[in-house]
Amino acid sequence: METTKNRRVRVWLLMGMMMALFSVPAFAQKTILRGTVKDEQGEPLHGASVYFQSSFQGQATDQSGNFTITASGNTPLVYVVSMVGFETLQDTIKQPGEYQVDLVMREAFLLGQEVVVSASMVEENIMTSTISVEKLDLRQIQQMPQANFYDGLYQLKGIDMNVQSLTFKVPNARGFNSNTNYRFNQIVDGVNSQAPGLNFAAGNIFGVPHLDVESVEFLSGASSALYGAGGMNGTLLIQSKDPFDYQGLSASVQVGAMNLNSPVGADASMYRDFNLRYSYAINDKLAIKLTGQIMDAQDWEAGDQRDKNFLDDPSKNRWNSSGYDGVNVYGDETAINLGLIAPAVAEGFAESQGFAPGTPEYEDAVNGILDIIPDDDVTRTGWEEKDLVNYDARNLKATASIHYKINDDTRAILQGTYGEGQAVYSAQNRFSINDFQLWNIKAEISNPDYMARYWYVKEDAGFTYDAGGLAALINEGWKSTEEWLEDYVAAFLIGSSIGQDNETAHGFARETADNRNASGNVINNEEPALPVPGSPEFNRLRDEITRTPVNAGGARVLDFSSMGQFEGRYNFSRLLNGTEILVGFQYRYFNSDSDGTIYPDTPGNPIVTRQFGGFIQYIEDFLDNRLKLNVSARVDKDTRFDLETTPRFSLAYTAGEKRNHHLRFSAQTAFRFPSLADQWTDLDVGTVRVVGGQAELQDTYGLRTEPTFPLIGTNPVFAVPDTTNGTFNIPTFRAERVFALEVGYRTLLGEKLYLDANIYRNDYSSFQGSQLLVQDPFTVDEQRFQTFVSTDQNIINWGWSLGGDYRLPKRFEIGGNVSYSTIEQDADLAGFQTRFNTPEYRFNVSFGNRRLLNRLGFNVNYRWQQAFLWESSFGVGEVDAFGSLDVVFTYSLPGIKSKIKLGGMNVLNDYYTTSFGSSSQGGLYYVTFIYDQLGL
Repeated sequence: METTKNRRVRVWLLMGMMMALFSVPAFAQKTILRGTVKDEQGEPLHGASVYFQSSFQGQATDQSGNFTITASGNTPLVYVVSMVGFETLQDTIKQPGEYQVDLVMREAFLLGQEVVVSASMVEENIMTSTISVEKLDLRQIQQMPQANFYDGLYQLKGIDMNVQSLTFKVPNARGFNSNTNYRFNQIVDGVNSQAPGLNFAAGNIFGVPHLDVESVEFLSGASSALYGAGGMNGTLLIQSKDPFDYQGLSASVQVGAMNLNSPVGADASMYRDFNLRYSYAINDKLAIKLTGQIMDAQDWEAGDQRDKNFLDDPSKNRWNSSGYDGVNVYGDETAINLGLIAPAVAEGFAESQGFAPGTPEYEDAVNGILDIIPDDDVTRTGWEEKDLVNYDARNLKATASIHYKINDDTRAILQGTYGEGQAVYSAQNRFSINDFQLWNIKAEISNPDYMARYWYVKEDAGFTYDAGGLAALINEGWKSTEEWLEDYVAAFLIGSSIGQDNETAHGFARETADNRNASGNVINNEEPALPVPGSPEFNRLRDEITRTPVNAGGARVLDFSSMGQFEGRYNFSRLLNGTEILVGFQYRYFNSDSDGTIYPDTPGNPIVTRQFGGFIQYIEDFLDNRLKLNVSARVDKDTRFDLETTPRFSLAYTAGEKRNHHLRFSAQTAFRFPSLADQWTDLDVGTVRVVGGQAELQDTYGLRTEPTFPLIGTNPVFAVPDTTNGTFNIPTFRAERVFALEVGYRTLLGEKLYLDANIYRNDYSSFQGSQLLVQDPFTVDEQRFQTFVSTDQNIINWGWSLGGDYRLPKRFEIGGNVSYSTIEQDADLAGFQTRFNTPEYRFNVSFGNRRLLNRLGFNVNYRWQQAFLWESSFGVGEVDAFGSLDVVFTYSLPGIKSKIKLGGMNVLNDYYTTSFGSSSQGGLYYVTFIYDQLGL
């Protein structure tokens, strides 16, 4: 036994050697615990986790339910036995020695008993957390009716998912959703999973294979206090399985069918997904883990052919609307107003007739042409998205890691990850991502008292290109816009002169300029004609343009950006009786390297950005552990922006004789530095140039020095210049902040009913958004811009959510949640997009039984969301309300440690979209075979 004197010596040694990261317990003696773990029927439980609390000393039970664990730390020691679907056991060993135990685990419905780490970076019960946090544990992940855990994030209340294509999905919460969501953090095993060039996480393309996910925790709302820049709307933390606790081989094969009865004409296709996980503990100190996933399918297609200018009139097309700009039709963004060029056309016609300026004949000729040419917009003829992008969706990812237990409490991890993906996503245009690659390496040392971690991420955009830019350049390649417009106007005048009405004359003009009639036939074989998709000319132009970088006149995007981070923290709780004090620091750097195709960098000279941050957190319990107080403060600095401070104050109070009513309150701040894309993008997307918010970049185009005016309207191609209030003065570009107030309540009634509710209000300052601007308006020299600004107006939104789970007899479970979000105060600025992009109401309902029969279980989930207005640089339009029903049946084969899952997502096959211009999703029907050596 350790004496009082020795304990005092140990405390002083710890305090003196705290920065050395290792501590040596005095007079440590070995404790060995052996035993078996069985269920209530006496069957051995294979894969139950047995470990000593607050240490890394543990083991999973073998096929006979046996285990042996050893600790060299001082007693008393608490050992814990846990397994998915069973009540956790724990007991205390008071003296060193050897012990034999036979343990029986009971099936459990763990309502409100989850332990979370994300809320405060220390373990705590979810019921007493001072802020809103939700968790998906391993059992819930295994029972999901969705094809993979990432699609199952819908089940978390308040989550929105913007699905741009099968492999490119962006989660968000509490409003201000977008195609490129910079206000939401995603962290996988401690590593921020954003792609360095994109500056946001591209779904789970570079994340964790389904078989390796142990849990998912979701912090709803502001979360910068501990996790730094970003996390304005939420932070998602994904934890993979420990190789010491989950040993052996796991594999799954999933095949399915999708694109059935597609409304956009896609052919029915196969979906294939293969997952592999292998971990092995070489001894009680060293373990390895290997994981991999390969998925391929024919992607969901985006085929909305409505005219952006007449979204409520689906009859509009390129033949009856001269300014037709199809939602998922590209190349038709190149536009001209006939009224602007009419004077030049009229004067040219008069001069061609030999009339001298100033003569009556000249004036009559000019006026005659002006009377014929209407003030109509005309766009070039484009092509559908399916003709321009690659719909072969693919995702490959692999991870290898080594885990070493330095001592009972300290572990080191070295991990490498590779990911590759193909997808289609929306930004200013739709982009086709092909062979996108990402490499990641992580080195970490951790202990219950401290953690130090370094990670580095490098990307290669592969063969990625701008589909909108590609279409515009194909048009220029077969006939320049100047020539095309000359042919168009001449044909329009001919049509008008022979009595055609405007619509007919426009149709005739388009056929003439394209040299193809409405049936697709060439009119004059001696002249160039609009290329047909799949033709040798079309393929030649497409291949040539997509091989050529944007800054060299093509559509290909190069990106070799990278980012790295070194971080650490120390928990002083062992030195302070009953008080948690956690301190941490973070250093992050970015190398934005696009070879000048996206950013104004040059080959070998990336744009370098550095960020520094640190935090301190204080937690203490009062009033007989009924009141928990959590106070934290953080400071961060970016090389180009001012110092940011983000304090957080939160508390939770436990009421009731049974301590089953839990109230929480928080006042939090969060911030984000402008994304690198919003700072530095320099991209020509047709008739509009996208320019980042950095002053030096805006000055390149005179946005701060030349007369520049806002545009009014939702379509940047046809928005109307607003010159009534003078020129637009661009505010100082700065970090965005939010002050969030929240009140919440959790309760567990009779161990059967769990309820969680909250209401929040967010007040944003220096809100960053997209601003449409124009120079030389109403002239043939007009130039349109989309830039990024920090508005001086405050933006306010608020909402609430309510969720619950109920345990029914015979293992039936029912649960659901409903959420409400609205924007209370919007920006009142011409040409500015707030992009709230969130349905007011959404709900989820689930019903299931994991053991309906001895081996059969099922789960059903239905979700619905209200229609809402979507704003983005790609377009503005209403996203229709939709509902989706997901179903799965699971059959266990314990003799071969396997399961078969038969299920479907959106089984009613009601196609829907989640954002304007994104893919149209239908049913995905699958069967999955899972082998797990642990028999989970």
